[in-house]
Amino acid sequence: MNMTEVDALNYESRLSTLEERSTSQATKEDLSNLKADLIKWFIGTQIALAALIIYLLQ
Repeated sequence: MNMTEVDALNYESRLSTLEERSTSQATKEDLSNLKADLIKWFIGTQIALAALIIYLLQ
């Protein structure tokens, strides 16, 4: 193999590595959905805890 072929194989390998990484990283939309889900769970948990405290204080 000459140097050009070796360089081409090296770049191909690096490109495939970058493509694999890009598919496994979260997008802004993914993070936004996660944030919305966490807020829903937090509010739901707070309501349940408040109801439990009110029940126990009776």
